[in-house]
Amino acid sequence: MPSLAHEVEPLRKAEDALTTRRYADAEKILQPLVDGGNPRAAWLLGDLYMNGRGVPRSYNKARVLWEKAAAAGDPNGMCSLAYLLNNGFGCPTDPRRAMTLLEKAANMNCVEAQYSIGLEYMWGINTKQDYSRAFKYFRAAAKSDNGDAECLLSHLYEDGLAVSKNQQKADALIKSARVHSCEDGEYQIGRTYMQGLGTPKNYDKAYYWLAKGAADGSPHAMNQLGLMYGRGQGVKANEKKAVELFLRGVKNGCPFAKISLAECYRTGFGVHKDLKKAKALYEEAAKLGNKVASERLKLLTFH
Repeated sequence: MPSLAHEVEPLRKAEDALTTRRYADAEKILQPLVDGGNPRAAWLLGDLYMNGRGVPRSYNKARVLWEKAAAAGDPNGMCSLAYLLNNGFGCPTDPRRAMTLLEKAANMNCVEAQYSIGLEYMWGINTKQDYSRAFKYFRAAAKSDNGDAECLLSHLYEDGLAVSKNQQKADALIKSARVHSCEDGEYQIGRTYMQGLGTPKNYDKAYYWLAKGAADGSPHAMNQLGLMYGRGQGVKANEKKAVELFLRGVKNGCPFAKISLAECYRTGFGVHKDLKKAKALYEEAAKLGNKVASERLKLLTFH
C-alpha cells in the first residue's frame, strides 16, 4: 500500500536512519507511523525487533508488527511473517498459511518472497516438489539481481533440474551471484545436499557449499558446517573445529548455533562440560521463541 503524502518524509528519514545504522532514531520515527496504521513502517519496525537493532530482540513483537503489515497488503510484511510461521519463531508453525503468504507476496513482485517460495518448491516442503516452479520464481528474483536466486538457478542448471544441464549457464550465474552476494544461496545448496532435500544426499557437495557460505558470512552455514565436523559427515570429525564454528554462528546471530553450542556444553563435546552455560544458551534461544530450545531446556531442567 502506498504511504499517505504526510508520511512519505518521515518514512524517508526512518530509512535513512536504518541505512546509517541509527536504529534508535529509526525506532522513534517508525513507532508513531505504526500507531497511525502505516504498513511499511510496521514491516520496518518488525525487522528491528527481529534482529534486535535499537530495541530488545523479540520474535513475538516482530510477529505482531508483521501481522499488521501483511493484513494491510504489504508484500514484505507477508514474506517476513511467512518466515516466522515456517520456523515457529514467536508463534506456532503454520506452513500452509506461510505458503499462501509467500505466493501472494511473490506475485506482487516481492523479490525475497520469490526466492523463498522457490526454495519451497525446490525442496518439496509444505507443497509438492516442483522444479519448474522453483525455476520460475528463482528466475524472477534473479532479474532483480538477487544473488541467492542466481546461486540456486546455477544449481538447477548444473544438475539439470527442470532445465537441460548447462554448465556454461551455471558458471555464468555463479559468477554473477558472487557480485550480488549469495551467502544464503550457498547455505541453501549445502543444506539441500546435506539433508537430501529433493536430491540424493551428498556430503562432499554439502561441505563444498557450506564452507563457501560460512566463508562469505552466513551464520546458518557456520552452524551446519559445525554439525558436519561434529558428526564426521563429509569431513574428518573435529570437535574443536565444530565448537569454533558454533561460536562464530552464535556471534553472527544464528539461534540454531546457540542450540548446537548448548549441546556441546551439556555433553562436554569439545569443551568442558558446563550445564550453567548450556542452560543460559538454551534460555537465550527460547526467549526468541525457538521451540526446540524450549524443549531442550525442559529436559535439562528435568535432569
